[in-house]
Amino acid sequence: MKKVLVSSLIAVFGFVSVSAQVCNPDITITQPGVYPEQPDTAFVNQAYEFVFQILALKDTVTEFAGQQVSAAIDSVTVDKVIGLPLGFDYNCEPSNCTFDHTAVGCVKIFGNPTQSHEGIYPIKIATTAYARIGLLKIPVPDTADGYQLVVHGDGSASIFEPEEERITLYPNPSSNGKYLLKTAKKTEIIKIVDLQGKKVDFQTVEDINFISIDISGTPKGLYIMTVSAGDRVFTKKLMH
Repeated sequence: MKKVLVSSLIAVFGFVSVSAQVCNPDITITQPGVYPEQPDTAFVNQAYEFVFQILALKDTVTEFAGQQVSAAIDSVTVDKVIGLPLGFDYNCEPSNCTFDHTAVGCVKIFGNPTQSHEGIYPIKIATTAYARIGLLKIPVPDTADGYQLVVHGDGSASIFEPEEERITLYPNPSSNGKYLLKTAKKTEIIKIVDLQGKKVDFQTVEDINFISIDISGTPKGLYIMTVSAGDRVFTKKLMH
């Protein structure tokens, strides 16, 4: 049941300007999932903030009395972010780090990297999902792992995407083949292909702050999108 419960969180990571305030939930998020796979890089002597957005699933399947049963997710609480460098911390909106399916919340990781922090830190997020079965509210602990926080020493952007050129895609995976692409620069989607390199049809709608992408007419699977943003070209995997 671990994988089912992990999927009850949606985490859409995004780099934001440094501030002492708690993070702001992104109300445009509607689909559950984890997006993208890794947090942004931190640089020595540059104040760091990283926000992930959280939206719990409404329903799931869990184990009760030795059987798999359908259950409603009452709420999901982030108990601890494990593996942060010494001196880093996190806070939440809402402040009790408890989220449900009715509204998006967020968790902000922050710190001031020094030379002693340089390295790679495996990050785990310990959670408790409260599954409601009839009148029972059952706490189910879980841990989402596989994240890495990289602290880079010289502040070079040569092997990392600088903030003004970073693009963000979510939800990914998408259950309905629809995505939002955010970028700080004018962006053009060059092509989307399947794993055999065959171009697939897609539709886009541009807004001031994002591009809506629709590949809902394609079969379920993995696709590769090529994007031009400013003077750089990026590739992104679309999981449908």
